[in-house]
Amino acid sequence: MVNLKNLVRASLMATVAASAFGGAAVAQLDQTLSVARSNTEDGAQTQRRIDQLDDQRTDIELEYRALLEQIESQRLFVEQQQVFIRSQENEVESLQAQIDRVDSIETDLAPMMREMVQNLEEFVNLDLPFRLEGETGRLARIENLYELVDDPNVSPAERYRVILNAYEIEASYGRSLNAYEDTVLEEGVPVNVTVLQIGRVAMIRQYDDGSMTIRHNGSSEWEELPGSYEANVTRAIRIAQEVTTPSVFLTPLPGPTVAQ
Repeated sequence: MVNLKNLVRASLMATVAASAFGGAAVAQLDQTLSVARSNTEDGAQTQRRIDQLDDQRTDIELEYRALLEQIESQRLFVEQQQVFIRSQENEVESLQAQIDRVDSIETDLAPMMREMVQNLEEFVNLDLPFRLEGETGRLARIENLYELVDDPNVSPAERYRVILNAYEIEASYGRSLNAYEDTVLEEGVPVNVTVLQIGRVAMIRQYDDGSMTIRHNGSSEWEELPGSYEANVTRAIRIAQEVTTPSVFLTPLPGPTVAQ
């Protein structure tokens, strides 16, 4: 009977002890799980923070690269501007040098332009005597050039331009066929004639009575032209006056000479 009571008591004590131990284990397990959950949440927060920092680092890196590109662009721009400035400085120096030479250039141009006019006058005097007289004649043009060369109110550039224009006009006479009315003196009597100028090769005068005279570039005398050329000369005059269309005509021009 005693043993049974002891056995029952021992069993009860074991049950109480087991219950007590089981409760502590559960509590410890709950605490462990709680710590694990907390660590997991902390880890997730840490990972999110890492991700944020990584994103920020990427943005900063991109911004840094963009700034480097801007700096490089600015550097190239500055270098280009420096090249441009050096070019402008060289241009300014060149212009200044030209300005410094203006006085000497004008001093050299004046005698050169006068010599050009003198050469042109000599050429006209040795040339066939066509279009010499009148306000627009070749001699009047040369007189105007002499006045122009000595005019201080006209710039050297304008004087030079007018002289070159006179040279161009003289050059054009050698490539043209012209006809014009003129009055010539024959034995002191003014006579009206129609002049046919064939380049610088020959001049033909046609009188009111139909007679004609010719002067070649190699002769200083006027020679009578046979009446057989009247139709051709008349046609040439009408062509020069642009009355009729260009066509072939015959004139007694001098042939080639044998070189001495």
